[in-house]
Amino acid sequence: MVDCITLMAGVFMQTLDIAQNSHTVPDSGSTGDCCDAYKLLNSTLFEIFTKPDSVYPYTVMLNGIEDIIIVRASAIYHLQTGATQATAIASTGDMANYAAIIRSFASSLDQSTPKPALWYSDNNHSDLLIKAIKMEGEAGAEYVLLVLICDDAQALKTTKTNVIEVLTQGFSDIFRATRQAQVNRRQVVQLERASISRELHDSLAQSLTYLKIQASRIQSIFEHEREKGADNKPELELVVNDLRDNLNIAYRQLRELMTTFRLTINGESFQQALEDSVSEFEKRIRIAFELDNRLGDDELTIDEEMQVLHIVREALSNIVRHSHAKRARIGLRHHDSNNVCISIKDDGIGIDKPQRRAQHLGLIVMQERSRNLDGNFNVTELEGGGTEIQITFTPKKFAMAVQRQ
Repeated sequence: MVDCITLMAGVFMQTLDIAQNSHTVPDSGSTGDCCDAYKLLNSTLFEIFTKPDSVYPYTVMLNGIEDIIIVRASAIYHLQTGATQATAIASTGDMANYAAIIRSFASSLDQSTPKPALWYSDNNHSDLLIKAIKMEGEAGAEYVLLVLICDDAQALKTTKTNVIEVLTQGFSDIFRATRQAQVNRRQVVQLERASISRELHDSLAQSLTYLKIQASRIQSIFEHEREKGADNKPELELVVNDLRDNLNIAYRQLRELMTTFRLTINGESFQQALEDSVSEFEKRIRIAFELDNRLGDDELTIDEEMQVLHIVREALSNIVRHSHAKRARIGLRHHDSNNVCISIKDDGIGIDKPQRRAQHLGLIVMQERSRNLDGNFNVTELEGGGTEIQITFTPKKFAMAVQRQ
């Protein structure tokens, strides 16, 4: 809450600073608009801190912007460091007709350009106005883009420069603060997971290890008695073998779970966590892995990121252990405007028929995690050999926005 109040004060000071340094003569209408903008930014800030994983506060903010400066539709985009294409955060209308222009303007905001143009308006597109705000991050420059669809872009820029500056600058401050809050929450989650991992190692892992040793001892006694010609009671031997197999499977799953709990995204991106996982499995076997992640860093919640990471790691583990593949590909992309698709495919021998128990359990684990995401889970045998696992789900940020529309 202290950060929230501090940020509100910062937004208020930005409002005053923009008004004082404006080259236009403020009138009562402009002053009133700036006050309305400040109120809107405050209410948006509270909504975001209340619903940090939803795009709904941003959509409400856009609706408020449209009421203040009288435009038909609007959208907010984020251009990450080093990217040439901006990612849509929220929108109140269909921006398909303006996608090429937005993409071209975003690509012009190059880090190598000392002072890129932060406004876009063109007589050939008199209904489109774009305002960009530069944010200095640890990795370099980033931008927030406010896209406005209106009747006359030049007139809007002339009469509403102050309030547009206030709104764009205020949102960029809010966006940066909420993203840092997400990093802080992620670090808290990682600390909790590290604690759970230690507890698993100190208790359950040691108990499973002891049971594995005991099962091996029983097997050794059976073999010794067999050499002496004694009755080994084959049915009991089957039970012991099954016990040992299940203990091995449980132990492997526990070790994999502990490894995943120890994974840290502390300050790193989701992309980096995926790359670290792929690199880890590449070291185990000679399989050429390809990772193609087309999702932005802020599109999934922390829990969704961890669920997806679990699924990817379980799929990679199955590939390494059972597929006999030479190549594997992991893809993360938008399935449509609201859904995300995770695809893991290989060129191996496919699913065993009947399936080996460990392989089957791996699929069950992935299917269960897909349910945790309220997603659809599909396994497909590929022509010419190989398997594709596909999970499609709606991220919470998109789902909550759709529910409120």
